[in-house]
Amino acid sequence: MTPEQRQWWHEKYTLLINKELMEVLDETEFKPHRKITGKKTVRSNLTEELVDVFKYFMCLCQVHGVTAEELMEEYHRKSNVVKQRFFQERVLKYDGKIVGVDIDGVLADYPRSFIEFVNEQLGTSYDYRTITNYNIVEQLGLPVEETTRLKHLYRDSGQKRFIPVIEGARQFLDELKYMGYIVVLLTSRPIDKYKRIFADTQYWLVENRLHYDAILFDEAKGERLVKEFGKDKVEFFVDDVAGFANGISEAGFKCYLIDKTYNQVSLRDNVVRVATLKEVLDIERK
Repeated sequence: MTPEQRQWWHEKYTLLINKELMEVLDETEFKPHRKITGKKTVRSNLTEELVDVFKYFMCLCQVHGVTAEELMEEYHRKSNVVKQRFFQERVLKYDGKIVGVDIDGVLADYPRSFIEFVNEQLGTSYDYRTITNYNIVEQLGLPVEETTRLKHLYRDSGQKRFIPVIEGARQFLDELKYMGYIVVLLTSRPIDKYKRIFADTQYWLVENRLHYDAILFDEAKGERLVKEFGKDKVEFFVDDVAGFANGISEAGFKCYLIDKTYNQVSLRDNVVRVATLKEVLDIERK
């Protein structure tokens, strides 16, 4: 099937699904603005219309080569995401001390994992220890199109589920929990472009037994902290990117910056450079 044919069938089956969904509605009394007429739902008719929806849905899956196994896996992944969102938006009470923690470069060994992924794909030997610029496109010197392709493959194939954990990360989060903090993970991972990133992130956290209470995705970290919690509830934040750390400081929060080869720039007064996560705990205990 050519891309053009796939798009044609994609549009056709999507429209047919919508048409059948309207017929599902027609089997019930669904107009809230009309006086109830006492229409009785015929269960067999309703079931038949639901089957029509399902048949076109399966056709759409076939067009894109989505297998039954993929559907079941994604069903469970999405269910876990919905459960987490409900918990942190409707159940969790943010009435204690909050600590914000970045993921990549603080808990997850990135950009090392991406550099090693590039080496596997291209047969190159880039050394993550020589990274002096968080802009990977500039750092590797590859054509922008090639780096973009590799980043897409890295994210879309679920590689973020398998990033190694930085030494001391689990103990750091466990200690924050013991100290009574609410742990909010705030990451700039591009969830708007890659919806699977939430589930991949959640999978990685669970598999590596990393404690957290909530996960937020946003590049404007300082603004998001103010929006979600105000300026009084967040005790401090931990990041590895100097730009984010300075932005968080400008928003009025104390920020610890994990020392990296790629963040050797000037910092705002409210940003504290530390060598390890343990050092953060040592300072906070004083």
